[in-house]
Amino acid sequence: MLLRENIALGGLRQWDMKESERETCRCANQLVRAECQAYSVADSQSVRLNDAGSRHGSPYYCDRTCLIPSIYYHMLITLGTPHIFIPIDRSPAAENLHTAFSSILTRELDSYKPIAVIHSLSLATSLSWPTATSSMDEWVTLADISQKNVPFLWVGPNAAGHLKPPSQILSQGNNALWHYTIEMAKEAESRALDALGMYNLTLQAGSWDGSYYGQKVVLVQAMMVRPNTLKPASR
Repeated sequence: MLLRENIALGGLRQWDMKESERETCRCANQLVRAECQAYSVADSQSVRLNDAGSRHGSPYYCDRTCLIPSIYYHMLITLGTPHIFIPIDRSPAAENLHTAFSSILTRELDSYKPIAVIHSLSLATSLSWPTATSSMDEWVTLADISQKNVPFLWVGPNAAGHLKPPSQILSQGNNALWHYTIEMAKEAESRALDALGMYNLTLQAGSWDGSYYGQKVVLVQAMMVRPNTLKPASR
């Protein structure tokens, strides 16, 4: 949304949408309605090919690289191109995802140029500590094999919504989320990864289920994430 300078529909592939769908999915709805999320932008190359006429010559549309291994469609991309989502639902992830990740890293000839990775797990993993640490090791190992400058940013989960179903309160309520946030930040830092928590930001934010937040929250998250993607790898 920020890079395309399109707050109303910038997170969506509006070229694939009907006029009625574009009207329904404007602004915050592009982030919180399931029928709108089906049109979410998954890579910047599709924007370059299909939406060139609507960028108005944006000075923020760059040619940098940012990779996002993200379990169950969680993170937004905030810096440069090509931007790529790598959706995974377990650790270790499927081999074809490893191949896709490695191919992007090796495409960059300059070994000192940062290729930022934003790594996050959604609540689909039920706050599994072993899954989280295994996933960190998995993707960091692949990045190290490439011998490229790959800074990682681990992003902790959002707070739980106050209307979350009772069956999930014990396993994914705020007490469990807070302990997960603190411990996984320690695990990330022990691996020389930067860590950014979203718990405090979203604790009192408006969300019916604790998973989907409105446009204001997402834009603040994007501005928080962006400075971290500029740092060189410290491993």
